[in-house]
Amino acid sequence: MFASLFRFDVWWYGYWGVCFIYGTFFALRGLSSTGNTYENSIAVRKGVKFLLSTQNEEGGWGESHISCPTEVYTPLEGNRTNLVQTSWAMLGLMFAEQVERDPTPLHKAAKLLINAQMDDGDFPQQEITGVYMKNCLLLYAQYRNIFPLWALGEYRKRVWGNTINMVDGGISC
Repeated sequence: MFASLFRFDVWWYGYWGVCFIYGTFFALRGLSSTGNTYENSIAVRKGVKFLLSTQNEEGGWGESHISCPTEVYTPLEGNRTNLVQTSWAMLGLMFAEQVERDPTPLHKAAKLLINAQMDDGDFPQQEITGVYMKNCLLLYAQYRNIFPLWALGEYRKRVWGNTINMVDGGISC
């Protein structure tokens, strides 16, 4: 049932976050908790394909709030990256076991997050990523810290647990 709720053109629509990246992250998380994997679920494969196809060249993700009212995936102007949305995409890919297939997109995203963290440990506030009723943007002030830290924690657990020294675009300890 849940897997049938995704849209074939843009995957899952997110109602409390901007927008398709948010929805796809939570859908992949939910699907993974019920035993759906990349190998046994077309919905998971399509969610992964969507996230990988929308990754920016430098390794992050960024979706405009315009996606919400138009219900069409719209990248941020200039293909800018949003750290919270990058975290959502990373988490979705990790829950869909991207580490086992090709961790390169995760290495690039993790490097971007690590380099964005400020001296005081916070991450910078960027575009608002919360939304209500498709057009009312909501500032969840701690999203900027919660999701990057969660993504980096999962990355540490899933990737560094497998390989300590990553090269060719990855991070080395």
